[in-house]
Amino acid sequence: MPNRRIIRLASAALMVGAGGMFAVNAGLVPGLGDQPSASQSAEVAAPAPQIAAASVTAPTPTVPTDRAAAPTPAMPEPIETAAVVETAPLDMPALPSTPEFAPVQPDLPETGNLSDRMSETPDTPMTAPEDGQAVSQFGLPCGLSVTASAAPAAMVALDIMDPCQPNARVLVGHSGLTIVEATDGVGLLTLDIPAFESPAFFTVQIGDTEETALVTIPDLTDYDRVAVAWEDTRDLELHAMEFGATYGEPGHIWQENAGDLTRAIDGEGGFLTQLGSDEIADPMMAQVYSFPRDTLAGRGAVRLSIEAPINTRNCGEATMARTLETAQDGPVEVTELTFTLPECDAVGDYLVLQNLLQDLRVASN
Repeated sequence: MPNRRIIRLASAALMVGAGGMFAVNAGLVPGLGDQPSASQSAEVAAPAPQIAAASVTAPTPTVPTDRAAAPTPAMPEPIETAAVVETAPLDMPALPSTPEFAPVQPDLPETGNLSDRMSETPDTPMTAPEDGQAVSQFGLPCGLSVTASAAPAAMVALDIMDPCQPNARVLVGHSGLTIVEATDGVGLLTLDIPAFESPAFFTVQIGDTEETALVTIPDLTDYDRVAVAWEDTRDLELHAMEFGATYGEPGHIWQENAGDLTRAIDGEGGFLTQLGSDEIADPMMAQVYSFPRDTLAGRGAVRLSIEAPINTRNCGEATMARTLETAQDGPVEVTELTFTLPECDAVGDYLVLQNLLQDLRVASN
């Protein structure tokens, strides 16, 4: 660092100069002529003090004319390095172990998934003392609320909320389509449902409480829709074979190859929506196939069929189902179905219900 180096050299030069002056004044260096004594040097070097509003005349010291008679100044004693003294800690009074008004640590819930923790709380509503309105255990007012908004590809975003009905069975109906879902641990349920009419009218029921919602679907005429709905655990499947596709090919749309909204919006083909849950008591489920009427992917037909894999929970059972189909100009076509599935010795086979749905005729632009 240049600045520090310069400072060191300047300090050394001053020390050498000061040492030479001292040697001359002390008579250690002969042959330099008459020089003032150390006391004279000190008197000359020291600046006169300035005192405001007063003038002080310093006495003139007596300086011997004979240098030999002048006393020899004593050599300065070497400076000893000061020893490091370890100081003892201050004798401070000890603080009390517990403050007089120490805060009390509240009992907090264990960490983990918020929805799981909420679902473990009692679902008995509390009553707000200020106005008497019932509220949930989290302080939210009780009551069923339903909102619906239009979404891309003629879908409806349905938001269902009742803070005092967590993990409750929810019955949703729309244009002859009925499904069963459940709220989560805080009483919330969100669904994306394909619309079959515009305005789209929805009914939502939780227990004895029912609410409705109405929303306009601006792009409903751009899509054809077909659905199959059933009760209980009958495990029906809706299959769509687009433009001559066979089982397992990309154009085979079903629950294992459902497609998505982007595929339909881009005019490439359709997509399948699964609705309902069979983990709820008395389930009601549905599968809906949506297909853009103006497709760029091909020309021809989309073949539709309903199949039922025979398994241990549906074999030999009577089945109640229905199909729904949109029409170009008219109401939704609803067809009721009642049939019995094969006995349990046919487990592993498939029941194919043909000619129940009309094939979709498509002509690309």
